[in-house]
Amino acid sequence: MSALNGLIAANYITWENKSDTDNIVILEGWERESKQPKIPQASPARPNDLSYWTEY
Repeated sequence: MSALNGLIAANYITWENKSDTDNIVILEGWERESKQPKIPQASPARPNDLSYWTEY
């Protein structure tokens, strides 16, 4: 935790929701000076969706 807090303090990562390490966002050099990026949201899986097999 202290290493992750050090990376947050040095502005190398953002970690708003600290409930899980999946929420850590690594910042690129140009992102450190600008506004913080948002974590992309995955679309929910649909169990009967065959579009992967029929469209790709």
